[in-house]
Amino acid sequence: MTAGHARLPGRAGLARAFRNAAQNMLNVSRITRARFLVCNTQKVLAPMNEFKTDSATYTPNDFVLWQKNDILVITPKFQRRSVWKTPARSLFIDTLLRGMTVPPLYLRMIQNDKSTEIVREVIDGQQRVRSVLDFIEEKYHLSSTLNASWAGQRFSHLSGDEQRRIMSFGFPTETFKGISDQDVLELFCRLNMNGVPLNKQELRNGRFFGLFKQSAFALAVEYLEFWREHRIFTEQSIARMLEVELTSELLIAGHEGMQDKKTTIDDYYKQWENSYSGRDKGERRFRTTLATISETFDNGDLAGTEFRRPPLFYTLFCVVFHHIFALPQIRHTSPRKRLSANDRQALKDAVLHLSEIVAQSKEPTGDVPKKYTAFVLACQRQTDNIGPRQERFNTLFDEAF
Repeated sequence: MTAGHARLPGRAGLARAFRNAAQNMLNVSRITRARFLVCNTQKVLAPMNEFKTDSATYTPNDFVLWQKNDILVITPKFQRRSVWKTPARSLFIDTLLRGMTVPPLYLRMIQNDKSTEIVREVIDGQQRVRSVLDFIEEKYHLSSTLNASWAGQRFSHLSGDEQRRIMSFGFPTETFKGISDQDVLELFCRLNMNGVPLNKQELRNGRFFGLFKQSAFALAVEYLEFWREHRIFTEQSIARMLEVELTSELLIAGHEGMQDKKTTIDDYYKQWENSYSGRDKGERRFRTTLATISETFDNGDLAGTEFRRPPLFYTLFCVVFHHIFALPQIRHTSPRKRLSANDRQALKDAVLHLSEIVAQSKEPTGDVPKKYTAFVLACQRQTDNIGPRQERFNTLFDEAF
């Protein structure tokens, strides 16, 4: 693997990665629009049969022809203007080149102002259509951070096969006929209202597309079974990308040391968007640390402990990382070597012992030995603050080694 390029997961994992990325870009635009639209079920809407659609598949060849003949309206009066920046557009083109699925487009067929021709208005999907047309028209080149041979290329510089892949890509499309602007706005509202707000990592996924995001996402997907096996994340949490957020935090800790809260995650996503020094080393060390944890808890013991909780797993990761590589800004001297069988057993015993103390503290009559009072509090309150993180690190490291 060359520097600056992430190792990608298998076919299924890669498909999930790009599907989630594309869907989250769409979700961001949907929630933004939903803030300006209020569904009003008391409105007099079109009859039900007028909301039926014609399903079809159209390609960029069709978009180009429609635009040439002035029968395509990409930004009608009820749509926002284009807001996707080059990284987001590049990821979408990359998705097309890889032949992955994309969300459907929604069109409305109406007569033009002179009632002489039928035109197609893009109700939902204008940024996807505009991204493709602008790329074909050479208005931007793909981001150089894409992990593909077409990174940094313009449309005219792609191979003939790659150009054909884009031009012939089939966009699933639903087309409405004869519905009013009022009906379109109501439809917008019903399509785009989302009862669950995007969390911070989902917002990051729609905002950043660079090197660090690629590494964090690829590693999180690569270790999907690890998160499941050790019960660190539920399926719902994985669906909300919380394993990607933790992976991001662990990579940051390996580079810069433990952080205070989660507020610095966005800073590092931005800082390492286009240049991510030490990327290969960071990924390699991440893998080594998780492999050591897996070897230490090879019988699924971790899943039954308090250290499967993400805040405490963060501590376990940092302790193992420090033993092998030396974590920045830590007062404990690092052995700078891999854990021996005796080291792994000592670590396992320490995790089980400390986990039992935390579990006992939750009982109504649970007594906590004075020695561990600060540790238990650090497991229960403000768990992402630097103070509790340091307290947990010091206690686990001293207990194990």
